[in-house]
Amino acid sequence: MGAALAAPGALAQPAPVPPAPDDAPAPDDDEPAPGFEDDAPPPAPKKPAESFAGGRMERDPIRRPDPQGPDERLIRDINATRGEVSLAELIDEVLADVTAELALMPARKLSPLAIRQVSLGANVKPGFADKLRAAMVSALHAGTEIRVRRCVECEATRTRIEDGQWVVTKGVVDTDELVALGKRLGVNAFMDVSFGFDPESGVVEMHFEIVRAKDALILWAETFRADETTPMLLRASDAPQRRAERLEDLQMLLEGRPYFGYAASAGFMLVPYEHSDGDITGATAGFRVYERFGTDRRLMFGLDMMGFLNTSRLAGAFLSAGGWWIPIAPDFVWPELRVGGKAGAFVAGSEGNAAVFQLGAEALLRYRFGVYLYAMFMTKSAFVDGTLGGLGFSAGLSFNW
Repeated sequence: MGAALAAPGALAQPAPVPPAPDDAPAPDDDEPAPGFEDDAPPPAPKKPAESFAGGRMERDPIRRPDPQGPDERLIRDINATRGEVSLAELIDEVLADVTAELALMPARKLSPLAIRQVSLGANVKPGFADKLRAAMVSALHAGTEIRVRRCVECEATRTRIEDGQWVVTKGVVDTDELVALGKRLGVNAFMDVSFGFDPESGVVEMHFEIVRAKDALILWAETFRADETTPMLLRASDAPQRRAERLEDLQMLLEGRPYFGYAASAGFMLVPYEHSDGDITGATAGFRVYERFGTDRRLMFGLDMMGFLNTSRLAGAFLSAGGWWIPIAPDFVWPELRVGGKAGAFVAGSEGNAAVFQLGAEALLRYRFGVYLYAMFMTKSAFVDGTLGGLGFSAGLSFNW
């Protein structure tokens, strides 16, 4: 990985080296440094430099051969857009995985829960435990139905005299005490967390363990690792909203600027028609402008205009407004599914005008192209020597930007 990671005050750093005196003689370029002779073997290649800069991990400047696989190239290209990854992003990624797994478990078995202890690696300062505990509580409350109670006794330090020896203990030290504490706090489970960082590989590792309060049975345990690549492409391929995107959303909100999108479509429609010649089928072409909103932009509202043409029987336009919801979180791999409905009117001239209601689904295949399918109900109206109205449908392709 060739990078090191640190948060402000989180990882211990070596003491600074004092500067040389001003009157120190300048070294002679031709004179070898002490301990090195002219015939000395060349120095061994240096390891990638480790740097600490305001809690951010800076990319190793040493060039390496390009990875051969497509996945590695994709990760490299994404990482090339940013030269650093913060410790907070790594922790957020791990906690997102934790909450995703705990959200699948019955909340009544775990909630309320107390964090019993947070263990830190040898190169992490003890004060970082409070920040990590606060981040875990926030993630659990935001992403699951589990509620957390503060366990003061779990952090308390006690002293006692036992057999003439002064004994110091911290937190819960035996199972009986754990069971009694669980009853006193009214919690169903305790969580233990260990946090470690390997400066050689630039990997953050966190181990989680949840034990049942009434009998200390382990209900769930898992280890998660994160490095400078995983915040860009999460293991579950989720597309997280970056800090810069959240800042942009806030600026757009303060300035009253909406998040717009556009779509053009072409397809096929069946218009219900009570006539001896049967229903009317024809080609469609449409245009939509919409706005995304919500904390993760999974709600949409838009205006839709679509033309219908059967060269021998009917021509008209559908004018409607609609709303859509994206039920599945944005993903780097799978298509984006949208479900929703539209309501509006069909305008065909002096006769055949009707109200139209549509329900259906759309799938954005990746970035630009999509498909759609809608069921349609049209109110009845007289047209020529028959009646328009009833159940129909439409389907087609779309181009989105």
